[in-house]
Amino acid sequence: MTLDAMDWVWKHSRSKGNTRIALLFVADQVRTSAAEVRLSYPELMQAMNTTSRGSVRAALLAAEKSGELEIKEAAAGRRKPLYRLPMAVGYRRPVTGSSPDSGPQSEVQGSVSGPDSGPQASSSGPVPGPQSSDFESASSPESGPQSGRSGPENDPPYPTTPSKQAGAPETQQQDDYGIPAFARPLVDGCTNAGVSVRWPFEGGQWLIVHALIKKSGTTAMVEYARKVAARREIESAKYFMQGWRELPPLPAHPKPTTNRGPAAGKRPHCGHPDCDPITRTREIENDRGLRNLHPCPDCHPTAKGQAA
Repeated sequence: MTLDAMDWVWKHSRSKGNTRIALLFVADQVRTSAAEVRLSYPELMQAMNTTSRGSVRAALLAAEKSGELEIKEAAAGRRKPLYRLPMAVGYRRPVTGSSPDSGPQSEVQGSVSGPDSGPQASSSGPVPGPQSSDFESASSPESGPQSGRSGPENDPPYPTTPSKQAGAPETQQQDDYGIPAFARPLVDGCTNAGVSVRWPFEGGQWLIVHALIKKSGTTAMVEYARKVAARREIESAKYFMQGWRELPPLPAHPKPTTNRGPAAGKRPHCGHPDCDPITRTREIENDRGLRNLHPCPDCHPTAKGQAA
């Protein structure tokens, strides 16, 4: 149910900023078909990387006002509040390609056996582990610790299912260092800017980073990290999270760049000793013997003729 709820938030939620991050965290913790979960304010504050309870309260109120979140039970004593994603109830994410119940796992049946396989190998037992339910409908001779574990779909540590859903962040496409594909431009940009830090994000924490990238853009996040790292020594990228959350969102309608035309027609510097090669201004003495700056009559862009 967790992946279904998160898929609904990614594809159908109209929330933005902190509200979207709060909904993503709630969806990440959902474990029931009713899309309900109990969460405390400290847990939400940690997920949103903030020390302000007001920021969490504002995000929850915005989500509740939009109808995408319900607070079914308020906190009472040590009991946490009960949150519900009403629009995610009964939602099923579209499945594309092979799922964990089919594909490469079924192709290896009958071809892999562990060193302890014997007459009892065809019987079901606790050896295959949690994936034994995948083979309930077929009699398999597999046994041993390798049963049901072959294939590249079991390599990524997150998310828990290898099937890629359309529109979901590519957290499952991680490199050898555990960096998702969508975060690689941010990591490389920080490193190239001289900000060499650790990236100890795990699981749903990468989803928050992905939401911030979509909100403010990689360029702004790299520039913020560069400015902060120039003032003090930073060891972990988590230090930047609070500042990244406060960055303004990308403009809905970016200002078009004006084409000023090529600079090929710029006049060359005249070489006069009193002419500044950058501003193309020259000190010229007037009739009273005073020297003032004037556009160079030889090479200034506004010059219409040559000096007398």
